[in-house]
Amino acid sequence: MIDNHRQRPPRPAGSSLRFSWLLLGLALVLLAGLRPVSADPRPNIILVLTDDQGYGDLGVHGNAQISTPNLDAFARESLEMTRFYVEPVCSPTRASILTGRYHMRTGVLATSRGGARIFGDEETIAEVLAKSGYRTAIAGKWHLGDNAPSRPQDQGFQQVLVHRSGGIGQIPDRDATYFRPVLWRNGRREVVDGYCTDLFFDAAIDFIKKNRAHPFFLYLPTNVPHTPISIAQKYWKPFAEAGVPEKTAKLYGMMKNLDENFGRLTNTLAETGLARNSVVIFMSDNGPTSGRFNSGLRGSKGSVYEGGIRVPFLVRWPQRISAGSRVDRLAAHIDLLPTLASAAGARRATPGR
Repeated sequence: MIDNHRQRPPRPAGSSLRFSWLLLGLALVLLAGLRPVSADPRPNIILVLTDDQGYGDLGVHGNAQISTPNLDAFARESLEMTRFYVEPVCSPTRASILTGRYHMRTGVLATSRGGARIFGDEETIAEVLAKSGYRTAIAGKWHLGDNAPSRPQDQGFQQVLVHRSGGIGQIPDRDATYFRPVLWRNGRREVVDGYCTDLFFDAAIDFIKKNRAHPFFLYLPTNVPHTPISIAQKYWKPFAEAGVPEKTAKLYGMMKNLDENFGRLTNTLAETGLARNSVVIFMSDNGPTSGRFNSGLRGSKGSVYEGGIRVPFLVRWPQRISAGSRVDRLAAHIDLLPTLASAAGARRATPGR
């Protein structure tokens, strides 16, 4: 059993120096594309995190079979970090993204059997930003604990719509499907008709429209293209007819649906006038499951080779970052919290790393 009332372990010698170096490195990467600072309000922050999407699951990364036109266009408008790294499986990645700390310090050791529960006293980016006046929301996959004090509503998220466990249809909601998911809205169970990705983006877009007058942090961690591979035939059939094996065709169909929803999201930002001063990040939590194109990288999900830990990372902030920038320096998930907090003028209470 994991003890939520534990002493924080001492940081190893040299950790402060490593923290400063990593933060400075990412700050320099972002500053390289900055335009002159203006007097505009703090930026909105939107983080879209896909589940099991490999580096090669984008058209702009050389995949001639997949169809991701909205994401490809977004890449051209963004700064792309081509050597961005995460953990080889999802919960550890999510813990480090949200806390800016090594995942084992947060209590997250694995993806199941009690190892995917974040310590209740961890400070997440949602808590950091909420204390600074940001509105906060999550729509999608949490996978850091289904019970207090580890739920998203316990960790700084004011609006919550998530599925439980590591995937839809897993315990405790075995009766759920991608087309009729069991979701938890602010702690209350709902059985909803509709495709899961559509529902999560619906909630995200509604949150944006309702909070357009306030700085907000929107965390949109989709559960696709994670198994079970489930999508309407209209999305996957064209890939199969083009010669793609059926399993991969269905997975690419899930990505096609995600791409359409991502287009809805960016269109909403444009229509509400929020696009220019919104930081929008698109990334994945780990490499792909094996058996499909991965841009020539060795390994897949669960592996510490490049194919398991190197993921797409795109960041767009029209007010501050020049479109089409490309950076090949090393960076990682653990750099996100301190960098975004700095951009928002927010301060964290707990130590990093």
